[in-house]
Amino acid sequence: MHQALSKLYSQLQKDADTMSNALKPADQQMSAKGTWVGAAADSWGSQLNGHSKDCGTQVSAMLSEVESALSAEPAQVTAQEAQNKAKTLSMLESGRMN
Repeated sequence: MHQALSKLYSQLQKDADTMSNALKPADQQMSAKGTWVGAAADSWGSQLNGHSKDCGTQVSAMLSEVESALSAEPAQVTAQEAQNKAKTLSMLESGRMN
C-alpha cells in the first residue's frame, strides 16, 4: 500500500502544474470576450473563472490527502499484512470494494 501511495503521490506531483492550470487557457479566452459574448457567455465565463481558480486548490487538496495516507502507511509490514493489503488494493482496483 505504501508503494502504491508513493507512486500515486509522485505522479500527482509530476502532473500538479498541468492539472492546476487545465482551465486557464479557456478562462483567458472567455475573459478576452472574443470567443463568446452575451449574458449567457458572461454567466458561463464567470463559472469557468471560478472553476479555473479552484483547480489549484483541488490539486493541493489531493496531494495533501495522498500525503496523509502515505504517512499513515508503514513502509514495511509482515508478510500476512502485505497479503491483506494486496488483496484490499486488488479489490479496490477492480471496483469490488467502494
